[in-house]
Amino acid sequence: MTACLTTLFKSQDMDVGVMKPIETGVDPVCSSSANSDAKFLMESSSSTDAEEEVCPYRLKTPASPYQSAQIEGTQIHPSTILEKFKVLQSRHSMMMVEGIGGLLVPITNRYRVADLALEIGLPLIIVSRLRVGTLNHTLLTINVAQQYGLKIKGIILNQHEAGVPNDVEIKQGELIEEFSGIPILGTCPYLEDVSSEGIKESLPNIQQAFKNGIF
Repeated sequence: MTACLTTLFKSQDMDVGVMKPIETGVDPVCSSSANSDAKFLMESSSSTDAEEEVCPYRLKTPASPYQSAQIEGTQIHPSTILEKFKVLQSRHSMMMVEGIGGLLVPITNRYRVADLALEIGLPLIIVSRLRVGTLNHTLLTINVAQQYGLKIKGIILNQHEAGVPNDVEIKQGELIEEFSGIPILGTCPYLEDVSSEGIKESLPNIQQAFKNGIF
């Protein structure tokens, strides 16, 4: 979703910087845009920033950042992430930072994704799948965000399967707005080709989905 939004903003001549603070399950030695979220973001945004700035921590073990770092005998320092973010932010008029799982995912034993989001200070966009169960998942995420004092810009529903959503799925957005008061910014259409080229080819559909704008 971050790649889709970045492509959308860049089509509007916005100077967008991207960041994936931490990614796990990726071999730093042989990763590519096909299996690395950070490299995929850089490719789709045509980023010229240094890879170690866009993604300060890349860990091979597929687990939460905290557990992955424990297994690999290393430590993640949030201060390093924040330093890199400030450098990127100084170069670009807009920053898109992709999360690492949910808000309660641990980065250290006393620091979670929500803590990082709070310190970065950007408005939060919650991405939810367009399916049954989204209501509970999204409301829980909103509740945690509000407990941490995070500013929520809105919610994007992501159609992750081909076909026409059924009536129950279509209703999820309305219910989320009804119970939370948080606006639905749009529904991202299903993308058969999830690659930088595939996103660019689907740009007209993405533009239509967010024709009312996000910011």
